[in-house]
Amino acid sequence: MKVIFLKDAPGQGKKGEIKDVSPGYAQNFLIPKGFVQPATVELQAKIAKEKREAEIKRAKEVKKLEELKADMEKRVFTVKVKVGEKGQIYGSVHEKEIATAIASKLNHPLEKGQIEIARPIRGVGEHRVKVKLGHGIIAGAKIHVEAM
Repeated sequence: MKVIFLKDAPGQGKKGEIKDVSPGYAQNFLIPKGFVQPATVELQAKIAKEKREAEIKRAKEVKKLEELKADMEKRVFTVKVKVGEKGQIYGSVHEKEIATAIASKLNHPLEKGQIEIARPIRGVGEHRVKVKLGHGIIAGAKIHVEAM
């Protein structure tokens, strides 16, 4: 029996796949649990249309992220910190502070988990960080740490 998977079924198939399964297995387990529906021409056309729309949406997102990456790599982002008498900063600059500085300048939301710092930033001056934007796109950003 040909079926279309509506959601991922561990060990059986992934969403959108068309497979042949035994009729008893399909009727007694997969269909009642909502994993599959019998493959009809209309359903196949619907799934194909959804895949095309998802690809178009993904391509648009990738294009936007590439533009954001290019914009981000041109700029320098400033983080202001408290410093001691000898110019040493108290503690270190964290991912959250960097994400806030970048997000406020670019008007694009970022979370601290998207920022990757090679080693802790404990000094004033320019530093490089990596920003994971999504879809495998990683931007390099210059962070200028200065005293308040």
